[in-house]
Amino acid sequence: MKVTNHVFHLTDDFSPHSGVTGMISQLSRYLSGQGWPVTILTTEGEVSPGPLGVNLIKFPPRLGGVWQFPKGLRSYLDQLRQGPRRIFHLHGIWMGVQWLAAREALRQGTPALLSPHGMLNSWHLQQLSFKKLKKLIYWHTVAYPAFRHLPMLHAVTPWERDELVRYFPGQVIEVIPNAIDLEELAALLANLGDDAAVPVEEPYLLFLGRLHPVKGVDLLIKAFAKCLPGTKRKFRLLIAGPDSDPAYSGELKSLVRQLGMEEEITFLGPVFGREKVALYRQAWAFCAPSQTEVIGLVNLEAAALGLPVITTHETGLGNWEEEGGVLVHPRVEELSRALQGVFSWSESERQDRGHRLRQLVERRYSWQVVGPQWLELYSQLESQY
Repeated sequence: MKVTNHVFHLTDDFSPHSGVTGMISQLSRYLSGQGWPVTILTTEGEVSPGPLGVNLIKFPPRLGGVWQFPKGLRSYLDQLRQGPRRIFHLHGIWMGVQWLAAREALRQGTPALLSPHGMLNSWHLQQLSFKKLKKLIYWHTVAYPAFRHLPMLHAVTPWERDELVRYFPGQVIEVIPNAIDLEELAALLANLGDDAAVPVEEPYLLFLGRLHPVKGVDLLIKAFAKCLPGTKRKFRLLIAGPDSDPAYSGELKSLVRQLGMEEEITFLGPVFGREKVALYRQAWAFCAPSQTEVIGLVNLEAAALGLPVITTHETGLGNWEEEGGVLVHPRVEELSRALQGVFSWSESERQDRGHRLRQLVERRYSWQVVGPQWLELYSQLESQY
């Protein structure tokens, strides 16, 4: 069947530090490669470049940025009614971009799909009672009245689907996992060169991601400090990522000083491209002890590069432990015990675990496998109109 639908991805955040940006970029690149026209619509600010062959349009926010309500987006969406068939894919739930797109989809009779990206996870709603109250009020009075008319929702994991059922009773929820572009990683590997060296010589554990409470970096620092005296070899901990929550980042660095671990723990700041791949490739293992996550592209990236990955049950990763990975709950004691085991691996065991995780990614989380699932979902959505 010849594809005529134009997919419009709508997000309030397309910054280079957002995991949602990575998912949208890779999905857009895949769709474009399959001949689908794709456009990304977002608000102005720190915006990542769009993939080649994909339109990227930025709209300035109204009201000084409150609610990220995009100036000009309503009229832009209204003009699309005169064009070819289209699908609106909404990413996130808390800002004006998604609300407006949901309202316009209903008004125009346009197929629309919502991906909450874990934003309705119970952990997020338990943080900060006043913020939780505001979110609950917004959900019941603004968000759900707009989203309840959408014909389909997307969950990244079965775990997320089970949570979404409580918020969207009776609505169709399809599960498609995040995916990784293995060809892109292979190209970066091929161009590493001798200058892509890491800043330490000792074996190291790597964390890569936003420095935010949801990522559990404080748990990792405490667990690393707790288990290190019992290890036979000297290990380092490298923490790479942007300070997305400056107060939390300050707490992390203060914690390292309090523990007297300044020589063993290093903060690298944001890393991209070849530098990021080099960090993955030369690490002993990767650890992302997230409080909650919908798989996490960093976990897939590390595994795709043959690196053993320690992460949490709360990521929703299936068959991870059976294929060489390590799963824990985000608690210091449990993570510390897991790290002791990781640091006691032989080189052959470490390589075997990384190899098996790489094979799991190829079977379940590559675009060669996940991409056709998206084509089928969009076709299914379009057939309802």
